[in-house]
Amino acid sequence: MSISYSQRGKKNLWTYRIFDKTGKQLASKGGFKTKTGAKQEAIPLESKLISGLTIDKNISLYHLWEKWYQLHILPQGKMQSTLNKHLKRGQLIDEYFKEIPLRDIKASQYQDFINTYAQTNCRDNVSRLNSEVKKILDFARQDKIDFHDFTIGVKLSGKPATKSKEERYINSKSDYVRLLDYLHRIANYKDSVIPYLLYIQLKTGLRFGEALGLTWDCIKWDTKEIYTYRRYDSVSKRWTKAKTPESIRTIPVDDDTLQIFKRIKSEQAQCQIDNSDNMLFVNIFYGIPSNKACNKHLQGILEQLNIFPQNMTCTGNRHTYASILLSEDIDIWAIAKNMGHKDIKQITEIYGHLIKEKAEQENNKVRQALLKLKVS
Repeated sequence: MSISYSQRGKKNLWTYRIFDKTGKQLASKGGFKTKTGAKQEAIPLESKLISGLTIDKNISLYHLWEKWYQLHILPQGKMQSTLNKHLKRGQLIDEYFKEIPLRDIKASQYQDFINTYAQTNCRDNVSRLNSEVKKILDFARQDKIDFHDFTIGVKLSGKPATKSKEERYINSKSDYVRLLDYLHRIANYKDSVIPYLLYIQLKTGLRFGEALGLTWDCIKWDTKEIYTYRRYDSVSKRWTKAKTPESIRTIPVDDDTLQIFKRIKSEQAQCQIDNSDNMLFVNIFYGIPSNKACNKHLQGILEQLNIFPQNMTCTGNRHTYASILLSEDIDIWAIAKNMGHKDIKQITEIYGHLIKEKAEQENNKVRQALLKLKVS
């Protein structure tokens, strides 16, 4: 590797050029008043290049995103619905920044990109887009690409969420019990496996893909637990890995749930179905139910029973499970573990009002305990 210095123009300003062993120019810059000034920048840069730094002045943010997606996302075996979200963000990056070199993107341009997206999206989606861009830049740093971090100091905004936190799940314990009783009563494998799936979600807090991915070996009859370690994607019709390492877990179940499992197993044995994977939830005629079909089925039942929110989805079953356990005074760390979270952050963000109520109950216990500690 070598460096050359030269003077150019009427003002005799200095320029440096850095070449590899083959003579290919790797970097250059001009406009220095003195040769010493050019050396002060060129020599450290040469050291970085020798240690493996690759500078591609023309690489765009979108092309970086493509590399990141191919190397970091696809090998994880994520569900197609998750991949589609990444692809959508990649499309947004491509449409806005086009072929602008990464090194040339300014903080003001990026802020405008975020603001434009925020006009039609909720703040949570805006935050996810910003997080993805940050991951791309981390990927660039690991590849030792030289650029200015234009995400520093960005301000996030967005439209109000279409559903309030309270609208995501059933808030009434009596409604939760009514829904379970109804599902328990009407479930019949020959009619549809969906009521059984909804029941199990409400009793376990499983994600939809995790519930679909249950096989009979996941039921731990002796210890009254279920084991979940993978998911099933009903869109691409393939198995996928657990969402996170914490998602691989055992979940305690009650005797009623075990009885439902036995009922499913008995009714399934009476039906002629193609079930080489030994799955729990396979419809006789339509195979593995889709998320859309289950959401529609659930919302029809909620409307029939006059239970709110009537636009709740299968994800709401998971949220309902957590809110019910909180109301039953179950420790928040145990709930987080059962739901496959690495910590209690998501629990506190989604169910903050319930936790506040529980905290006040505990504070009253503290007051009563202190009141008893009087000097006789």
